[in-house]
Amino acid sequence: MIQRRSASVFALCIAVAAACAEVAPLPDALTRDALTCIDMIYKENFKQSEAEAKKVIKNFPDHPAGYFFYAATIDAWMSWYQSTSKEELFYQYCDKAIEKGEALLDKDPNDFWAKFFVGGADGYKGTYESRQGRWITAFRYGWKGASTLMELAEKKPGIADLDFGIGCYEYWRSAMAKALLMIVDDKRQSGIDRLYKARRDGLFTRLSSAVNLIDILSNEKRYDEAMAVIEESQKIYPNALVFRWGKAKIYLEKKQWHEAESEYQYLLGRAESESYDNHYNAVLCHLNLAKIYMQTKQFTQAIAECNRIGYYSLSEEVRKQLDSSLKEAASLKEQALNAKTKG
Repeated sequence: MIQRRSASVFALCIAVAAACAEVAPLPDALTRDALTCIDMIYKENFKQSEAEAKKVIKNFPDHPAGYFFYAATIDAWMSWYQSTSKEELFYQYCDKAIEKGEALLDKDPNDFWAKFFVGGADGYKGTYESRQGRWITAFRYGWKGASTLMELAEKKPGIADLDFGIGCYEYWRSAMAKALLMIVDDKRQSGIDRLYKARRDGLFTRLSSAVNLIDILSNEKRYDEAMAVIEESQKIYPNALVFRWGKAKIYLEKKQWHEAESEYQYLLGRAESESYDNHYNAVLCHLNLAKIYMQTKQFTQAIAECNRIGYYSLSEEVRKQLDSSLKEAASLKEQALNAKTKG
């Protein structure tokens, strides 16, 4: 499934062009603050990430980068909490990045960075739309953003970070088309190869490539490869929850019940300690723990986990998003009660 991604298809995609002689580098201060913004997102410190993006906007008000990174932070926050409460602000900053980028392109049509951030902003819109299940607009924005990156890649070949956005688009377009029985060129492996390249050779997209590879490889049931990416990434960010979620899912899929239980218990503790808690992540943890206890015939524990889901006061938005999960929890509880009755 593609719903849960800490970083979207174009999330935090900065080109490595700063290190290439053929592309003028961004100002040092802008690059430094952008890197700190990325770092804070992976540490789930969204307030600090916003502060760094605002710093870029203040120091470089006519450049699209700051608005792009502010949108990136908002998108990461909404993805993490599965909330749409900042949607209007997200689109505002995406559009501002596009506006600033197009103004620079009017002066210099070959401005690499301006075109890059314009394409990235369109890509952000596409991946946000996909999380909301609005597939027509998701494909439209996604293709628009990917086309811009492809154009840049043709003019500036060898810049590994460009492979990140292109690779994600290639994979998910092919995977979704396959699921919908649509006939298109299957570029899933091409997309995966591009992401491995960006993870290996990119400067600023290595971690975002890793995050997307975890989802993609898991979607392909290539769990050992996905786990290898997780373990390598945790050497840099040992406490990043995005990698713990990936690991928990893989353990569950591989029926490694003890390891899966340990991961979901950890994730539950972290979810309930958040200053902002809409209970979305906690519900998923309880549901997956219930699944584990059902499989290990611990029916009383499974019932308890399902009951705990009912204790949360969920907003209408969150309840709607969790509709299928809540129905699954109710079904699991009934199964567990029946199994317990039968002994």
